[in-house]
Amino acid sequence: MANGEEKKIGSVKIEDEVLGAIASITAKKILGVHKIATSFVGGIMQLIKKVPDAGVKVVVREGEVNLELGLIVDYGINIPEITWKVQKTIKEEIEKASGLKVVKIDVFVEGVYYPEEEKK
Repeated sequence: MANGEEKKIGSVKIEDEVLGAIASITAKKILGVHKIATSFVGGIMQLIKKVPDAGVKVVVREGEVNLELGLIVDYGINIPEITWKVQKTIKEEIEKASGLKVVKIDVFVEGVYYPEEEKK
């Protein structure tokens, strides 16, 4: 448009579930993240509806996003390093996909995955 003007055609609303799904998918791609921790109800929803954002809490206020998610990490990884990488990568992906500013990402390590075959 001329003179840097943008013409607005309508409004765009990105549902919290979409942002939660982006966060969940992004976190699971990071080496050392075994899975997203879910509550009992979230786990059932994940089984029944295949909800990708179960275990991710999203709050959007005035164009800013806050997230909370729990992780089960693989045994033997550096927990501070992996949680920082999860925060950084989720922030980049959500800001790139949505144009919203990610203000805070709280990551709770709720467990460690230790493969059964290594226990023997």
